[in-house]
Amino acid sequence: MKTIVVFNQKGGVGKTSTVANLMAEMKRRNLRVLGVDLDAQANLTAFNGIVNPIKTVRDVLLNEIPLEQAVQSCKYGDILPADSALQAEQMRFATMPAFVIRLRTLLQPLADTYDVILIDCPPVVNQVTAAALVAADYVIIPAEAEYFSAVGVEMLANTINEVKPLNPNIKVLGVLLVKYQKRRTLTRALEEVLCSSTQKALGCGVFNTRIHFTVDIPASQASGLSVRDYRNGSKATEDYMTLCEEILKEI
Repeated sequence: MKTIVVFNQKGGVGKTSTVANLMAEMKRRNLRVLGVDLDAQANLTAFNGIVNPIKTVRDVLLNEIPLEQAVQSCKYGDILPADSALQAEQMRFATMPAFVIRLRTLLQPLADTYDVILIDCPPVVNQVTAAALVAADYVIIPAEAEYFSAVGVEMLANTINEVKPLNPNIKVLGVLLVKYQKRRTLTRALEEVLCSSTQKALGCGVFNTRIHFTVDIPASQASGLSVRDYRNGSKATEDYMTLCEEILKEI
């Protein structure tokens, strides 16, 4: 079992799209996949057709129910859902002894149940995000080829380095460029800066795969479908297929 966390402190960079489409692509390859929604916005949960879940990751993290009671089967694998109540528990999580290792402890018994666990993080550093990074084998960082992404790489590196005493084997697979427009001169220039800063701060590169800007991605999300199921011939379909292959070769 491999646990992959999709993380960036910046919002709107396609974390949920990345998790949702990777789940779909891995399921097509007959891998047993669990998606864990750690964002109180619950977009991954909604994408998978779960509305107002009765049992959620919040209940599991608070020791109120076993993890398996909250997991639901969906089109693209299994989901540990979230809801908005997760946000209200941050102070409570902070007072729980050893909370930061709780998610890892909960996921370890699933080693024979799943091949891959994909974790969708909120766009903020908090107790839940730290717990996700402690549980991670690998991290993927979606980012746009823009100035603030390049500047933010060092901040992301600091966050990841802070959990290394508890998870020394954590590995950043790379930065994933999203909303990519190759023809834009600004994009190309910032891409070079981002590649350089990523290697320096995180010790990894940028994925060879770029997720190109296309309306098919938000449209597919609104339909509750992967990009491939929404429009098989789109450029985004090819991008996510290629990304999945690149990740699987690495892990």
